Parts: sequence; C-alpha cells; structure tokens
Amino acid sequence: MRLRSWRGSTPLSPSTRRPFPWARILLFLAIAAIAAYIFVPPYYTVKADALVQGDLVPVAALYRVRVDRLLVNCDDRVTAGQQVAVVSNFLVQADYQREYLQSTAQEQISAIDLSQQVAAARANAENMHEKYISAQLDAKQLHDTYAAYDSAYRQGAVSQVEWQDKKTAAQSAAALESAALQAWGRSEQEVQRISADRDQQIASAREIASQAAGLADRTGSESLVAPVSGYIVGCVDRPQNVLEPSTPLFHIFQPQRAYILAYFSPDKLGKVHIDQNVDVHVAGISHPLSGRVESIYPDLAKLPPQLTRFFWEHVQWSQYRPVRISLAGLTAKDREELYYGAQANVSISIHDYPQFAQSLLKRV
Repeated sequence: MRLRSWRGSTPLSPSTRRPFPWARILLFLAIAAIAAYIFVPPYYTVKADALVQGDLVPVAALYRVRVDRLLVNCDDRVTAGQQVAVVSNFLVQADYQREYLQSTAQEQISAIDLSQQVAAARANAENMHEKYISAQLDAKQLHDTYAAYDSAYRQGAVSQVEWQDKKTAAQSAAALESAALQAWGRSEQEVQRISADRDQQIASAREIASQAAGLADRTGSESLVAPVSGYIVGCVDRPQNVLEPSTPLFHIFQPQRAYILAYFSPDKLGKVHIDQNVDVHVAGISHPLSGRVESIYPDLAKLPPQLTRFFWEHVQWSQYRPVRISLAGLTAKDREELYYGAQANVSISIHDYPQFAQSLLKRV
C-alpha cells in the first residue's frame, strides 16, 4: 500500500550534535586577561611617570659677559678643560684698562717719590760719613796730642792739670768719633731700607698693572671651559647674548650622577616608602634598571610639560608629589644610553603576585 504525503509538510531531518563553544571560551579568557591586566597590577604595584634628572654642573663666567661664539651644541659630549664658548665684555675690559693706566701712572709717581727719598737718604748718609771722617781726624789728632803730653807728664815736663785736660779731650773726641760712626751706619741702613721699599713698591705696582693688563686682555676675548666631563644641556641657542655674573651659559650632565624624579599622585604616596626597591623603565634602554627610593619631596608640584598628556593632568586639576629615586648597578652601556630629561616609568611592588596572576600576565 502506497502512502500519500501531505502537501506542504516538511520532512523531518535527523538530529545533529551541537559544536563545542570554543569562540565563547576564548572570548571569555580574553576579557578575563584584559581585566587582569587592567585591575590586578594596580593592586600589587604602584606606578608613576618619571624623568631622568641629575646634579648639573653650571658653566658660567664670574663677571658680566657677552657670548661671541658657541663651540659646542646641546647634547654634545665634552671633557673637563674643553673650550665650550668664547665670551667678551668691553665694559669690564675698559675698567681694567683704566685700572692699568692708573696703576702705571701711580707706579711712575711712586717711583719718582721713592727715588727722591732714596736720594735724600743717600745725601744724609754722605753727610754722616763726612762728619765721621772729621770726627775721626779730630780724634786721631787729639789722641796723638794726648800721647805726647802723656810722655811728657811721665817725664815731669808738664803738669797733671794739662795732662788731664788733654786726656779728657782725647776721650771726648773718641766718643764723638764712635757716635759719628754709628750715625753713619744708621744712615746707610736707612738708605738700604728706603731702596728696598722702593724696589718692592715698584715691583708690586708693576704686578698690579700687569694683572690689570692681563685681565683686560682676558675679558676682551676669553674662552669658557668645561669644569667636568659630561653632556651639554640647557645651552643658549643664539650667540650675542649678554649674561649677568654667575649666570650659567651651559649645564653639564654627568650620567654617573643621574637620578630619577618620579611624580606620584598623593593618594598613592601612602604606599611609597624610603629605601623601597624600584623598577625603572627608561626610554631608549631595553631592560629595566634597579632603583631605590631616596627621598620624598614635601611639597606638591605640577607635572612637567613633557609628561602632561591629558587635560586632567594639568596643574589646575591635579598636583603630584615628586619622589627622588637613585640608580644602582649602572653599566657603562647604560650610562652611555642615559640622557638628561629622558622619560621613564617606575613601578614599586607592594604585594607579591600570586602564581596564576603571574602566568596570566605573562601570557598577555
């Protein structure tokens, strides 16, 4: 018997087995990994943006100068004693030249005055010498007379009164001769003293004049040199700039004196402590550097312009606490790749990651 099929009916298909939902599971794992990447690290670490800083060494002149020529550029490496700029100051040069002329004129006046004093002292010494010669002749004459009277007195030819008078006169003449000799000696010593003072004052005046002339030449065109070896930062871009005394023309950055200045938000600062170990990631260096929290600045500060990326990071909306982090174990290659003002990112571990979180973050 043949069965009729009902018009419009659909044949029943055999039941099929539903596939395993791999796509949903992978999507769930991806969402979980992203959530772990976003929410797990802030719980276990504290992060902040930072900059590479350093104790800079200034290069400055001691007086007001004009920059005539720059011999180095920013970021150039210099060595200690290397010339970095040529400066001049015509106002200071004119002052030193005037001082040189005044010193020269004073030297001439002093030389004339001292020469006159020496001449007067020598004339007095010659006068004292003549008096000594006269006193010496008188003493010799009176001594010879006394010797004759003494011989006659012994023979009874003259009286004792006459003999005593000649003896007293001879003794007085000898005393006058001795006094004249001493006066002549003092006058000679005075000549030597005045001559030595004259020579010393003339030499001192010449030295002052020479120093003034040398300073005039130096200020006319002087080379500034680098006091230490390092990299030039904060340089003046244009020559012909006038710098006030002790105003730095350059700063020199020494990588061995570099440190990290990190900017933490105040709500995260409670998790930051002195001597904590820090992982530092510096732009341009492929591996993290080891650091240590050295100090926490007491005042709030704005975020530097090179780290300000979003509008809410401006100073009118938020401020940060700077934290100084010292670097340790830098290799020679690290110091070569470390430059001033480089952006960095620091992270401080405050809890140990569980094993599953570590494996999950590694997979991500």
